[in-house]
Amino acid sequence: MPNQKPIHRVVDPFSFKGVARKLHLLIAKRITSLFDVPSDQKDRMPETPAADSTDSPAPRPEPSSKRRTLLQRSGSTIFLIALIALALWFSERWIFLAIFTLLSMGGMVEYFRLFPHPGFRRFRWLAFLVAGGYLTLLFSPLWGFKADWLDELDGIALALLIILMVLTRLRAPLEGYRSFDEIAATLFGFIYCVLLFGFIPKILLHPDLGPNSVVYLVYLVSVTKLTDMGAYLVGSAIGKDKLVPQISPGKTWQGFWGALVFALAGSYAVYFIAGDQIPVITAVHAGILGILLALVAVLGDLAESIMKRSLAVKDSGHVMPGIGGFLDLIDSIIFTAPVFYFYLLLFN
Repeated sequence: MPNQKPIHRVVDPFSFKGVARKLHLLIAKRITSLFDVPSDQKDRMPETPAADSTDSPAPRPEPSSKRRTLLQRSGSTIFLIALIALALWFSERWIFLAIFTLLSMGGMVEYFRLFPHPGFRRFRWLAFLVAGGYLTLLFSPLWGFKADWLDELDGIALALLIILMVLTRLRAPLEGYRSFDEIAATLFGFIYCVLLFGFIPKILLHPDLGPNSVVYLVYLVSVTKLTDMGAYLVGSAIGKDKLVPQISPGKTWQGFWGALVFALAGSYAVYFIAGDQIPVITAVHAGILGILLALVAVLGDLAESIMKRSLAVKDSGHVMPGIGGFLDLIDSIIFTAPVFYFYLLLFN
C-alpha cells in the first residue's frame, strides 16, 4: 500500500468552548445547590415586612426585648430622680434652672433634626439666639433684676423671632409654600421647646409660691412621669385595644387607664408625704390634678407622636436609654407644666 498521509480531524473550537461552558455551569449549579434553603423551610421562614408597609401590624417585641427596655427605662428614671433629689438636697434653684436649660436646648436641637430638608433648619440659629436671651431674662430674678416688661417676655420673644426670620428670608428667593412652612416650623419649635416648657421656671420662680415652689415642681414632675410609667407598664403587660392607631399604634386603652391610676397614686403619695408644704393642693385638688395632669400628659405624648409620624421619624434621639431623646423625656411635661401653672394661679 502506498504510504498515505494521516487524516487529522479538525475540531471546531467554538463547539469545544460550548461544551466546556455547559460543564462549568452544571458543576456550579451543583455546588450552589448545597447552600440553597429547602423549599419546605422557605415556607416556614418569616418574611421581613417592608419599612413602609401598612398591610400587617408590626410584630410584638420579644419578652427579652421588653425586659431590657423596662430595665433601661427604670435605670433612666432612677437617674432622673437622683438628679432631682440632688437639687433638693442642695436647695439651690439654679440647679433646677440649669437642668431646665439643658433639656430645653437639647429638645430644640432634636426638633430641628427631625426635618430631613435643610431648608426647615434655615432659621434654627435665630431660634437658639432668641431662646438664649429669653432664658437669661426669665432667670434674671435670681440675680436681682426686676422689670415690669418681663411680664410680656413671651410676646417680646415671639415678635423678635418673627422679625429676625423675615429679615433673614429677604436674602434668598422665595420657594412658594416652602418659605412659609419653614417660618411656621421654626415658630412651632420655639413655642414647643421653649415657651411651653418655660412654665417650669415660671412655677419655680413664682413669688406667691415662695420657697415651697420646689416642692410644687417635684409634685408636677412626679405625677407626669408616673403617668408615662403607668401607660408603658400596663400597656406592655395587657395592652390590646388601640387608643389612636393612626397616630401611635403602640398606645392602648389599657395603658391609658394604667396612666390614670399611676397618676392618681403619685398625686396622693406626694400629698400625704409633703402636703403641708403645698397648701394649695388639698385632698380634693390632689384627685382633680391627678386626673387632669394624666389626661394632658397623654396628650403631650401623642403630640410628639404626631410630629414624628408626620416626618417619618422613629426616634427623636437616644440620650436616655429606654426613654429616648430630650423630646421623649419632656414631651408630656411640656403640656402639663402650663396647665399646672394656671391651676395654681386659679386656686392660690
